[in-house]
Amino acid sequence: MTTEPTDSFSFHRAILAEFVEKLPKALAEVVQEEQQQELMENLHQACNELDTDQANGWHLGQNWLFSFIGNHPQLTPVVPRDLLWFFGGDCLHFLTDEEISRFQQIEDRVAEEGSNWADVRRQVMNH
Repeated sequence: MTTEPTDSFSFHRAILAEFVEKLPKALAEVVQEEQQQELMENLHQACNELDTDQANGWHLGQNWLFSFIGNHPQLTPVVPRDLLWFFGGDCLHFLTDEEISRFQQIEDRVAEEGSNWADVRRQVMNH
C-alpha cells in the first residue's frame, strides 16, 4: 500500500505521473501516431525537468499543457484540473472562477495551518 503525498509538489507530481500513464490511450483516439509520440516525448521531458530543475520543468509543463489544450480541446476532460492549478500561468484560463477559488482556499489553508495538502484538498473539494 502506498501512502498519499502530503505536500503540494509531491501530490501534484503523483497526479502528473498518473496523467502521463493514461494519456497515450486518449491520444490514440484523436491524433496520429507520430504526433502522439512527439506529445509524449515533450511531456516526459517536462516531467524529467520537473524532477531535476523544478523551475524549468514547471515552465515546460505549463507550456505543454497550455499548448495541448489549445490544440486538442476535445481532450481537455482527460487533464486533471489539479494540474492546471499546479502549473498556473496561462493554464489558469482553463479553470472556472469557482475552481480557482477552491484551489486558492486549499493553498491558503495549507500555508496558514501547515496542513497536509491532500487532506485540505479533500475537505475543500467535498464542500
